[in-house]
Amino acid sequence: MRALGAWTRARGLLLGGIGLLVVLWVLPLPPYVVSRDTLQQPSLAHWLGTNDLGQDVALGLAHAAPTTLVLALSAAAMALVVAVLSAYAAALYGGWVDQLVLRVVDGLQIVPSMLLALLVAAWMSPGFWGLVVLLGGLIAYDDVRVLRAVLLRELSRENVRTARILGGSSWYVLRRHVVPAIAPVLTVVYLQSTRQAVMKGAGLAFLGLTDPRTVTWGAMMEDAMGYLSESAAMWLLLPPMLCLSLLMLVLLILGSRVEDDALALEQRQRA
Repeated sequence: MRALGAWTRARGLLLGGIGLLVVLWVLPLPPYVVSRDTLQQPSLAHWLGTNDLGQDVALGLAHAAPTTLVLALSAAAMALVVAVLSAYAAALYGGWVDQLVLRVVDGLQIVPSMLLALLVAAWMSPGFWGLVVLLGGLIAYDDVRVLRAVLLRELSRENVRTARILGGSSWYVLRRHVVPAIAPVLTVVYLQSTRQAVMKGAGLAFLGLTDPRTVTWGAMMEDAMGYLSESAAMWLLLPPMLCLSLLMLVLLILGSRVEDDALALEQRQRA
């Protein structure tokens, strides 16, 4: 019961965080506009100073926060759906389908995912939804083998076999029996994918390979690189860097907590 309560609290915290991001996404903010106040030091008028275009750094952080977070969450969600469907097909049908999925995953893992991201981003210079598709596709295959092993175990359970014997479709079995049973594992995988999406998305933006109209913390760091030898680097580079570091720390702590709760719940179910 304690493990179940801990898992429920962790799930509620995750859903609450996603709800907060939705609010931030639709919350109206002052426009992130160009002005004549270029490279101004932090002051009462501009709490974190301005960049070389006269844009307020603090306002830029506020505009970039929902974009950065929703981008990572959307890419992680896409990666999870692709990984679950691929692993489910491999575990359910076996045979040549299983071999095909595994060989595709092996082929993709030969080439580093960040290298593929760099090549595609340099060719397309993707915007927001382009980044979601790119990052989601590159993250998905890392989790297929893990989810395949979990799904093979779930498909061997008595309730799942009974549902299939009674005529339950593959989609019905997945939706009503398999996914609810492995929800803690899926949450852990989702948080891990979110961390990867944050870092890879920030890396692509930092290298200037994304649409410059998409304001992210990585893009703000890239804009600050030309002022590393000047005092302006203190308010141009440190704020977005600290925001990214804090986000990664929060995701790491939350992922560790959810993983511990998921393991405790699984041990209780086995007992």
